[in-house]
Amino acid sequence: MKQVQLSAPADLVLKNGIVYTVDAFRTIASAVAVKDKRVVRVGNSEDVQPLIGDNTQVIDLKGQMVLPAFIDSHMHPAMSGEMILFNVDLTDSYSHEDNIKKIKLFADNHPETTAIRGAGFSRSDYDEIGPRKEWLDEIDSKRPIALRSVDLHSLWVNSRALEMAGITKDTSNPENGVIMKDPDTGEPTGLLQEPGAMAFVDNLMPKVSKQQYKDTLIRLQEWFNSLGMTTSFDAWVEMGLPNYYEAYQELAEAGLLTVRYRGAWYMDPADDYQAQIEKGRELSKRFKTDHWQIHAFKFFADQIIEEETGLLLEPYSHRQNHYGLKVWDDEILRQAFALVDKAGFQIHVHQIGDGAARYVLDALGKVQKENGKRDARHSFAHIQLILPEDIRRMAMLGVNAIIAPYWAVAEDYYWELDLPYLGEERVNRMFPVQSLFDAGLNVAIHSDYGVTEPDFMWAFYSGIKRCLPKRIFKKMYGDMPDYKRITDPTVRLSDKKQIGVLPSKEQMATLEEMIEAATINGAKANFLEKNLGSIEVGKLADLVVLDRNLFAVNVENIPEAKVVITFFEGKMVYSAEGAHAHL
Repeated sequence: MKQVQLSAPADLVLKNGIVYTVDAFRTIASAVAVKDKRVVRVGNSEDVQPLIGDNTQVIDLKGQMVLPAFIDSHMHPAMSGEMILFNVDLTDSYSHEDNIKKIKLFADNHPETTAIRGAGFSRSDYDEIGPRKEWLDEIDSKRPIALRSVDLHSLWVNSRALEMAGITKDTSNPENGVIMKDPDTGEPTGLLQEPGAMAFVDNLMPKVSKQQYKDTLIRLQEWFNSLGMTTSFDAWVEMGLPNYYEAYQELAEAGLLTVRYRGAWYMDPADDYQAQIEKGRELSKRFKTDHWQIHAFKFFADQIIEEETGLLLEPYSHRQNHYGLKVWDDEILRQAFALVDKAGFQIHVHQIGDGAARYVLDALGKVQKENGKRDARHSFAHIQLILPEDIRRMAMLGVNAIIAPYWAVAEDYYWELDLPYLGEERVNRMFPVQSLFDAGLNVAIHSDYGVTEPDFMWAFYSGIKRCLPKRIFKKMYGDMPDYKRITDPTVRLSDKKQIGVLPSKEQMATLEEMIEAATINGAKANFLEKNLGSIEVGKLADLVVLDRNLFAVNVENIPEAKVVITFFEGKMVYSAEGAHAHL
């Protein structure tokens, strides 16, 4: 094993552990030494003993496991965190009644605010028309109320917000958006779907200050570090929000970040794509610290199944001749992709439906022929539905597969929305996790936070078993004395006391694959593998210590594994002993 000869003692030594390096040979060692932020020795406890000096921090792991620190390859940290941390937080509400209580409590406790904002309600708690404006009117009819769904694709507003935005029964659906209306009266119900419609009200809300975004990032990184995470990809940075991206930049320049961020500029399909790409390229030149860079452009190919805006090759099962929402014109998308690719940036695509995968791959294929093949590492994020032939096309084009194993389960969204919208055959081939690995794709993990918490033990378990861990099920649905798993897709959750396994056992991944997706593959997806993703000499010492060896426990116990210590570039940024880092 490669070693470095040191003339001075190491800064940090971890010994007597199970060090799963995730190197090319998947080596298991027992000790690691760190000097000047980087790993300088990997081996056994005897190998690192000569590197221990008077000032070396030595940690006896006593059999605990060490992994490379985790990477979340698609999330919305500053955007979601600000909405959740400083406004109405509905992420832990799992019923309409809970939502109303929390909204009212916030409104009563903050009489000084000119608008009530928040996020986290679940669309599966409501019917197809969604939550109603009247319920919010009863809480406050004078101030605008705007609450984003947990999936970030819809906005629940009151009558005052609709009035301020000028939305009436006569307002047509905007491009890339839907104004939900009552089928009997034609009046807007209070649900605005997708960016085009949400912008009517979002643009009226108070602007978030740079300091608020900074406070959000500092709060979030404590929590992220406690989950073993030290690298993240912000998948939606708006060029028109300098407070947003400058908050990252100023924290990075001040050396205050303990999570390194990469990001993508959001491409608005309603604006001039050439002007957006040119502006994004110029702005990106400013961000050159190791801890904050933007090297990608984010495109929505479609939206989501649950809002009936994910793009399908065949119609939705419950709506004749409805295929969803296609965000981009084919030729405009090809031209935009060609510019981004030629400039050396990554193309990062939100892809949910199989129809979205098809037309994006068509465009990427044309761009590769036009610009020539390079190590571009363009990405699909989410990949809920895709046909096998298009998985193979992803592999041929070198496209990263950024997946959320958390969602590869049968829970409320599956039973209440996905099953009736897609039908049994399609719903049961959602999230083809193992097929993506088998095709040779670089598969990385994401949480899409604030959609899902970046809980990697949960991600590992759901990727392996295709169902929710018991502790997550209990958190969402309460006590479950008759807890059992079901595999029959025709059986519905009975008063929330059963948990479904998403069918297709052949799509169950392995623990090794899940760890790789959270570490080395995440590094590769972000062009960071030379410095991160595995525990090897010369790489940055981003490490996470777990309280147990994941390979030595029953898979049912993986979700109970705890992060004990997290290191960011050799510095301890989280320790479970006496720590209270949680949101």
